[in-house]
Amino acid sequence: MPTHSILKGNKPLLSLLVVVFITHLGSYLVLPVLPILLKVETGLTAAQIGFTLAVISVFMQVGSVVGGVSADRTGRRFIIALGALIRAGGLIGFAYFSTYSLILLTAAVSGLGLGLNAPSTKAFISSLVKADMRSTAFSLRGIFANIGMAIAGLTVFALFTNNSRLIFITAAVIYLGASMISWFFLPAGCGDENCGEVKWNEYRQALKNIPFLMFVIATIFVWALYVQFALVLPLRAENVLANGKAISIIWTINSITVILVQTLITKNIIRNIHPLTAVGLGTVCIGLSLGSLYFANTLFFFVFAGLIFITGEMLIMPTLDTSISQLAAAKFLGMFFGLASVFTGIGEAIGNSLGGRLFEFADGGQSAVPYVTYAIAGVGIFVGMQLLRRWKPLSIIQPPKLTPTAAPNIDAATSHPNPIEEG
Repeated sequence: MPTHSILKGNKPLLSLLVVVFITHLGSYLVLPVLPILLKVETGLTAAQIGFTLAVISVFMQVGSVVGGVSADRTGRRFIIALGALIRAGGLIGFAYFSTYSLILLTAAVSGLGLGLNAPSTKAFISSLVKADMRSTAFSLRGIFANIGMAIAGLTVFALFTNNSRLIFITAAVIYLGASMISWFFLPAGCGDENCGEVKWNEYRQALKNIPFLMFVIATIFVWALYVQFALVLPLRAENVLANGKAISIIWTINSITVILVQTLITKNIIRNIHPLTAVGLGTVCIGLSLGSLYFANTLFFFVFAGLIFITGEMLIMPTLDTSISQLAAAKFLGMFFGLASVFTGIGEAIGNSLGGRLFEFADGGQSAVPYVTYAIAGVGIFVGMQLLRRWKPLSIIQPPKLTPTAAPNIDAATSHPNPIEEG
């Protein structure tokens, strides 16, 4: 189905995608240069920077659980608006705090806001379209997100390289705007389900979905590798480039690439190979991208590494979201995406903490050890995904073109080893 068809007459989806655009614009004013700002202007070590990013990930887990469950009971609009408001507060803290303890507090607040926002948004998208169009909807989410990221990277590169505090203040104002737009323009309620109808004891039944749990546990390794890019690339650039903040342009180039290429990758690759294969190939690309940073000494080479990385991201992101929606039941969408975000946070926390220490141990990234480790990890995750694909209960995960017209019910997802037959 063409993109314009899925948006035609679906104003809630369009409004939600606009919110996705705004929140990514705010986040990516900060993310590309946050490790540099923490190192240069606050004096944190690589290990402390990694731990700060890990704190964001840990509190994102907390927010994901609270936000996912609350969104199913109180309405997704409220949780999305609240998360954006809390995130704005965390960004203001980064602008004015300079001591390590206060930076960690700010990181916790910022992560909590992100956690509340992310699963509610994905559950909202999943509930607004038919099951066989979710891969298209999540691809659109990626495109709108990357439009925001592209504008953000270009803005930092052109205007903010010498004014760090203004970066954080501007991002906070953008998130405040996202909160207001969410509240006034998104529909209330929980999609096709009625808020609050899920009984608390039903959540225990949902947690018996073993295929889902195995899938998200496996994604811990994917996220631990994925998160290295935002940590290692800025620190490496700071070591070898005259102006490390110039690498913010890489996020703009990557985002433009996603806008132009994501639909083609979804149509020609993701829809034609097994999701676990798509995820595995994505991690190989990410591992090769991170490994190549050892040879990077010019901005052009950093851009080249970024393009390899974004190819992996385009394979991974819509595939993971679509697979989770296949494993989830409609009335548990918020909780399932919330739990998935928890495991995302676990992977990111592990990756940031170990990555920061590995980078510091390797003489500030001068040794080849971390880069070789990343490349090997990418191939290793690919092999692991192919082994996991052979596990019969995960046969419920299929390429989007084979997705059924409705999400599986909770009993089928938890008790039947092969509830969906191919074709």
